[in-house]
Amino acid sequence: MKKMMIFAIAALGLTMAACNGKKAEQPQTATTEVAVVTDTAFQNKAAGDYQSYDGSKVITLNSDLTVTTKNTQDYYKWELIAKPEGDQTIILLDRKGVDKDIQTQVQIDVAEGMMVVNNETFRKKQEAK
Repeated sequence: MKKMMIFAIAALGLTMAACNGKKAEQPQTATTEVAVVTDTAFQNKAAGDYQSYDGSKVITLNSDLTVTTKNTQDYYKWELIAKPEGDQTIILLDRKGVDKDIQTQVQIDVAEGMMVVNNETFRKKQEAK
């Protein structure tokens, strides 16, 4: 019994020495600031309804960077990747995913009134003159 007691005390002493009474240091999380690119003139030019060739699908870009859709994936916002130079640029359409947003790159040309989403061309509705 004495041997067992000595063994238990020795084991307890080893575990206490190994722990050393210090808490494990928490790794610091890196905080990164995400800069939002805005260009109100481009946003106003890009805003409008874009229809697929047969007119069954519609993606509406709003100047406040929100999106509404009809018969296509449920995109809810769009964003500029970089400040546009000229009438063409790449934008991101965002839709909800399980863990985070799913982003789709879209090529847009406001002079032509078109955008290409997943190899499908959408054209802006022409206003009646």
